[in-house]
Amino acid sequence: KVPRAPARELVLVMNGYDTDGDGENNFYTVNGRTFYYARYPIRVRRGELVRVYLANLTEFDLINSFHLHADFFRYQPTGTGDHWEYTDTVMQCQGQRGVLEIGFAHAGTFMFHAHQSEFTELGWMGYFQVEEG
Repeated sequence: KVPRAPARELVLVMNGYDTDGDGENNFYTVNGRTFYYARYPIRVRRGELVRVYLANLTEFDLINSFHLHADFFRYQPTGTGDHWEYTDTVMQCQGQRGVLEIGFAHAGTFMFHAHQSEFTELGWMGYFQVEEG
């Protein structure tokens, strides 16, 4: 009913891929490519409102997560309603989605990744490159 505030918006879809048909994921990604945002960080400006539409479409693992280093964000489960959490980590079940709003206070390189070490080691990690406005 009320539009969201203007922001730099992006979609991050968490995935896992079973490449050998054994019912277990062999690698994990955000938006379909392993370590893509580690090689090509997401560039944003300090103080800019960054809105992330986060969705977990991972098969074979009941939970996936998003963790941001060195900053906190507001998180709205399912992306609806008036309830917001202030955190640096969220967990999502299969098919779950939500909205994150980040306003980086400092310039620098900030890692984001799954909070399951195996997922991170197998491809699910990246960086925000925060530049002066």
